Amino acid sequence: MTYGPGSPQPPQWGAPPPAPQWGGPPPQQWQPPQPPKKRRRIGLIIGICLGAVVLLAGGGVAVFIVATDDSVEVHRPAGGPEVVVKAYVDAVNRRDPIGLQNVDCHASTEYPATRSVQSFDEDNVRIRLGKPTTGPGDGAFFEVEVTRNAHPATTTRLDLNREEAGTWCVFVTGGGLPANLPP
Repeated sequence: MTYGPGSPQPPQWGAPPPAPQWGGPPPQQWQPPQPPKKRRRIGLIIGICLGAVVLLAGGGVAVFIVATDDSVEVHRPAGGPEVVVKAYVDAVNRRDPIGLQNVDCHASTEYPATRSVQSFDEDNVRIRLGKPTTGPGDGAFFEVEVTRNAHPATTTRLDLNREEAGTWCVFVTGGGLPANLPP
């Protein structure tokens, strides 16, 4: 082989082989395949957060409604005002919170009948039923004699109310005593 001008140079010992001359891009090094780009899930995250907020708010409203409802379940005695006033007198004298709760027009957890019964014990309250009497409106009224420690016996009017359902109940203070009773 002859070497001259315009001919390739003879290979040198230890030299790298010459690059191909056919034109085109230089050879690329091999790279591993790239994982697919992660999809952004911002919408999903916002949706989950909003759902959690709605659930928590709904739960908070439900808890508030339940916590502020101070009504209690009552079972009014069947019969007219005579039956209800007798049940009230019996409940006070027997220290029966359930009986007292069942005849109270405004039974509530704020003034539980158990607290009333406890004060009846502390003050040694006794009630004696008197005769029917008159009062304002179309309710029913009875005289009752109330005795307590450190108080002389007091005769007062016990007011009863006919409810829409046709049942009767008594108006008493938060302490379970007749609302007309002087302190």
